[in-house]
Amino acid sequence: MSALANLQQHLNRFWALPHHEDAALNKKLHEVQSWQQARIKRTHSALFEQPKNQLMADYFLTQLYGGDEFKVLAEQLGRILPKAKKLERLAKESSLEAGSMGIQASILAIELDLHLAQWLLEQELTVNEENMLLAYRTVDEADERRVQIHNLKDVCYRTDKDLNSFMLKKAFAMAKGAAYRYNFQPLYDFIDSGFKAMKPLKSVSSFIEPFCARELEVIDEVHATDKGGKPATFGV
Repeated sequence: MSALANLQQHLNRFWALPHHEDAALNKKLHEVQSWQQARIKRTHSALFEQPKNQLMADYFLTQLYGGDEFKVLAEQLGRILPKAKKLERLAKESSLEAGSMGIQASILAIELDLHLAQWLLEQELTVNEENMLLAYRTVDEADERRVQIHNLKDVCYRTDKDLNSFMLKKAFAMAKGAAYRYNFQPLYDFIDSGFKAMKPLKSVSSFIEPFCARELEVIDEVHATDKGGKPATFGV
């Protein structure tokens, strides 16, 4: 299956999610995502505030973590993918695969937060740390959260590998004009944003390894219990 055909499957999965037709659920999802982004910023403030990491931090929070920007991207991709065979001739398959992996990772993040939003909405609970702890433990998707973190790592290492390939980087840069001319700008820019975010880093591992290690710790902490059986904190 080509990278673009695979991408179409991911988008079909995204548009099948129930919040698109449920205003209350969509609002609750947005609240959960906003809370998650703020929590991630606090948890990783020392890492994110390093000058060389700021583009990467923004890439994580705005591109790989879903939210409103992802919905706009999905709408744009839905319009261009039916005629995107030309793009497969303009850009290297490996670059398109990296972009498809990134979009898949974003959709998984949305799905997991959607499950939290559904539970919070059913319980008529506001989005705060106490209720998010309850939602995490009740929905109980610790393993799926771990998969999400490992997927983010895979996206970063794959994109970094493409960035460090001189031939691929050159071919991708040369494809920009044609990609824009044929209205494939959204997908091109999504992939390019990953390249730009990683460019200031000597090694992507200096960012992604501590980020993922801490997030996995947070997952363990959230799903642990103290002697009284109460949820742990998010460790922020």
